[in-house]
Amino acid sequence: MMMLYYASAVFAFIGALGLLRFPDVYTRIHAATLITISGLVIPLFALAYTAPEFRLRIIAIAIIMLVTNATTGHAIGRAAYRHGIAPKNLSKNDLGRLK
Repeated sequence: MMMLYYASAVFAFIGALGLLRFPDVYTRIHAATLITISGLVIPLFALAYTAPEFRLRIIAIAIIMLVTNATTGHAIGRAAYRHGIAPKNLSKNDLGRLK
């Protein structure tokens, strides 16, 4: 179980570096979701394994975090696109509004 905690700490650190180093809001959304998934949900599942009396509550928290993480990332990306923030190194734009 401790390996899951250590692995999630490493992934969360890599995601934090991504927040600092990535060039635009769209790639930073990816780094932020990596932090949430690996830094929070993986340890919650490890905790659910070690604390069976709270297993349903912990799994419910993890599921809520997964759903809200995806929704928040989509909302931030859509708001950035609607405000005209263009992605760096765009090779193809399926929506056709940005160049």
